[in-house]
Amino acid sequence: MRQRPGPSFSAEVITSTVWDAIKDIPGVADLYRNPLQTLGERVHMERHGPVRLGEDDAGPVLEVHLIVHPGAGIPAVCAAAARAGASYLERTTGTPITHVEVYVDDVAAADDE
Repeated sequence: MRQRPGPSFSAEVITSTVWDAIKDIPGVADLYRNPLQTLGERVHMERHGPVRLGEDDAGPVLEVHLIVHPGAGIPAVCAAAARAGASYLERTTGTPITHVEVYVDDVAAADDE
């Protein structure tokens, strides 16, 4: 990833900021963390979390991994999460997002709703 001028933000700040923006979107259950990510968080290892801010030739790229509620309209949930996450991240950090990739990695159990 190329370094951009200006402040840098930790993975935890980026994750927290994006989660604040998307947590109330209907259909979003949680951010997806695989078991190794969860272990890495416990022992403070370098890891790739559920929200990542990278860069490609066009500029900053936001990647978000979600768990959705059963029956949620996945395309609509992803589109709403992409818009909300990018907009809120840009407002709070000043980093304009050129591209957002939202992945649905799991569906919550019906009793988790």
